Amino acid sequence: MSTKYHILLIGLRSESEVFARKHFEGAGHRVMTAPGLREAEEILQDPELDLGYLQSLPGASGSEQLRRIAGLRPGFPVVVVYEEVTVAAALDAWHGGAADAVFFPLREQNLDSSMEQAARGLVSHEKRPIQARLRFLDETGKERWAPVVPPRFTIGRGSGNDLVFPHMNISRAQAEITVHEGEYLIRDLGSRHGTFVNGERIEQVKLNHGDRIELGGLQSQNLTFYTGDLLQSLLGSSSDSLPDVALSVRGFREMGMLLSTFRALSSIPLVDDLLALVVDTAIELTGAERGFIMLKDDKGELQFRCARNSYKRPLDGSNFRTSHRVPDEVFRTGVRAVINDLDVGDSPENHTTTRRLGVRSISCVPLRYLSFREAGNLSGIGWMETIGVLYVDSQNIAAQLSNTQIDALETLASEAAMAIYNARLYKESQEKRRLDEQLALARDIQQALLPEPNKKLPFVLVCSQNIPCYEVGGDYFDYFDLEDGRLGFALGDVAGKGMSAALLTAMLQGIFSAQTLFNLPPSEILSNVNRHLVRRGMGNRFVTFFFGILDPNGKCTYTNAGHNPPFYLGRDGSVRELTEGGMVLGLFPTAQYECGTVYLRPGDHLVLFTDGVIEARNKKGDEFGEERLLSLLQKNARATVPEILTRLREAVEEFSAGTPQHDDITMMVLGFQETESAASLPVEAAQSLA
Repeated sequence: MSTKYHILLIGLRSESEVFARKHFEGAGHRVMTAPGLREAEEILQDPELDLGYLQSLPGASGSEQLRRIAGLRPGFPVVVVYEEVTVAAALDAWHGGAADAVFFPLREQNLDSSMEQAARGLVSHEKRPIQARLRFLDETGKERWAPVVPPRFTIGRGSGNDLVFPHMNISRAQAEITVHEGEYLIRDLGSRHGTFVNGERIEQVKLNHGDRIELGGLQSQNLTFYTGDLLQSLLGSSSDSLPDVALSVRGFREMGMLLSTFRALSSIPLVDDLLALVVDTAIELTGAERGFIMLKDDKGELQFRCARNSYKRPLDGSNFRTSHRVPDEVFRTGVRAVINDLDVGDSPENHTTTRRLGVRSISCVPLRYLSFREAGNLSGIGWMETIGVLYVDSQNIAAQLSNTQIDALETLASEAAMAIYNARLYKESQEKRRLDEQLALARDIQQALLPEPNKKLPFVLVCSQNIPCYEVGGDYFDYFDLEDGRLGFALGDVAGKGMSAALLTAMLQGIFSAQTLFNLPPSEILSNVNRHLVRRGMGNRFVTFFFGILDPNGKCTYTNAGHNPPFYLGRDGSVRELTEGGMVLGLFPTAQYECGTVYLRPGDHLVLFTDGVIEARNKKGDEFGEERLLSLLQKNARATVPEILTRLREAVEEFSAGTPQHDDITMMVLGFQETESAASLPVEAAQSLA
């Protein structure tokens, strides 16, 4: 906040005073304290003092304390701090002319919002525009809302307007709404068919809350102008300064009740607790005997979520019955229903089921909030999204509800809908946070199970890299030191992605590692692994796998179980696929596997990879493919092992830049080096490489 204030804390509890002082001073404000009103009298004479926070004392009226301060310093904005959220507390604060009220426990957000509210009094001599919106129906009949953004908001058929209506009766530049000295003015821009406000054609006129605007004459576009001021929407006042609003005792009651409820709504993260508060407030507002909240389910049908009585207790099954006719109609149309006596009126027969239950009076309003959540919605135009209904009823004929009570009920429902939406977002964010923490832990565990990316022996250098598509993945690689100085190396790909694939990968690693303890050829090891996987019951999951054993003399024995064939890359650029083996692992217990053999000379490489490499896609949807991979390898046949791995990774990243990764990517490059053992290659091997 750019403006810095001089704040006085009067009589705050020690812990609250410490908290508030630390928060305000941390934001750059000056803070003074006084243990009580008597001690504050001298400080209140300080002309540099901007606003104050006053602790409401037990047994004392906050309004009385406010009047004492007003006598010492007229017009000084004060926020009252109350021990608990009650209707009486809110009513007391507003009767006394408080700038705002906050409740224990103090929170940074509440302190900031109350300070902003109090600071409004410091510039009350300036006329400030209140937030405004336009309500209209689009071409599909769907209700839409557009915020009117100062200083100039234009409407017309032309695409450059802030609000565009593609109707031929509307001119390209139809009208504009501007702000002058805190008031909204609408002006016709010389349109062909005119602009009308409340049925009168205008050139320029001031807009008031609820004004009806018509654009384009016959078959015109209709809009309604609303301000965002809560008092104005509830009570019909044109003032945006609370102390100037003349409220009746009943108006104060509804206002105080809503204010206290709204503050509580903003601090309740649990949906069930929030629903109970809303129903209790609705019952108290209307004098009803029972209250319900029904929310739409995944099928778009209303389901009971909260039912309470006038004693603020949950209803049991015997008191839970009510008709769905009125709630369903309100939910479908978005139009409130207020029926004081079901036995009278135009169509009492329409409520036969409801009357049979003993219900005589009903009030039902939609739970809806202004939403902008639509794919591709860049216009800033929102619409009212209905998530359920707030319903109250009584077995007795209800007293006639005032317009203030009805509007208060609708306002409560609107705030409740937004709070329910926020509470759901909070729950989703908490669940996502827990899932993210679990996935991060799973990734750490999975990465810990993988070997170091580089393996160096006297006759070979191996470098690998694993890039999961999600936090965890189904790709796997490993190295093993075997008897006689040989190196075992493996690379596999479990079908699927994410957590399920990662769990199967961990199981595969355990089974495979145990088999490498036996001095068996690759074909027998993979046969044993396959039988174990089938017995464990992987369902329709399978594993593609490559396992090779490299001797110090360059002889490599391998088995390929349905995996993308690795490439033998000669230092002269020659390439050979390593295909010998058998089918994928995990499907058939009797699957047979064979061994293949390749001989490496110094400077030769083996390149292994999962299908995430060759199936990487660019923005056009083209795959990286084997041809592109082969071309890259042949160009880098004389490069070092780290260079080949790096250039392969960079080529895939460059090719798929700007597109999401759809599969795990794992790469392994082995480079055979000159040693004395290389001279002991069998004659047939040397001839096969010549």
